[in-house]
Amino acid sequence: MADPADNDPVPRPWTRVAVRAERDYRIFRTRTLDVLDPRNGTPYVRTVIDAPDWVNVIPVTEAGEVVLVRQFRFGTWSNTLEIPGGMLDPGEDALTAAGRELEEETGFRPGRVSALGISHPNPAILVNRLHSFLAEGCVKVHAGKQDGSEDIQVVIVPRADLPGLVRAGTITHSLVLAALLYDAWRPGA
Repeated sequence: MADPADNDPVPRPWTRVAVRAERDYRIFRTRTLDVLDPRNGTPYVRTVIDAPDWVNVIPVTEAGEVVLVRQFRFGTWSNTLEIPGGMLDPGEDALTAAGRELEEETGFRPGRVSALGISHPNPAILVNRLHSFLAEGCVKVHAGKQDGSEDIQVVIVPRADLPGLVRAGTITHSLVLAALLYDAWRPGA
């Protein structure tokens, strides 16, 4: 049976009338947009966040273990268990950023890195993209060179334990969950 919603027209793009009230917060900028609804011309005000693209990496050691990081997050005011990741530096490509973030946060270097997919973290308000990678054959090369404001604990778990950590609510970061879903769908996974 066909879904009646399949016959609805595709939403038309909105008209951007003006961009105002830009604010710079170092790691992102906000913009206030004056827009018009394409259906009836009603004006609205919307805010978007301009941030650099991000990367996250599922690092798997030669022994088949996953290298996770635990760190304090101010938004939830709690420690979270995650995969390594971060922002691309200006002019940096996502693959390079993935290797850099992995090594900075954990001290592990990958043998090979493959792209899993690209997602939009929150297209309602964020302009950037998240690039997810699988890093295999990871080996410890040093203690890690975390940024001055980072306080990271490296946690190594068997890869087979990841679904249980998600089901138990131990891993809750939505961008980490997106990467794990990409990995689960990967051929041969």
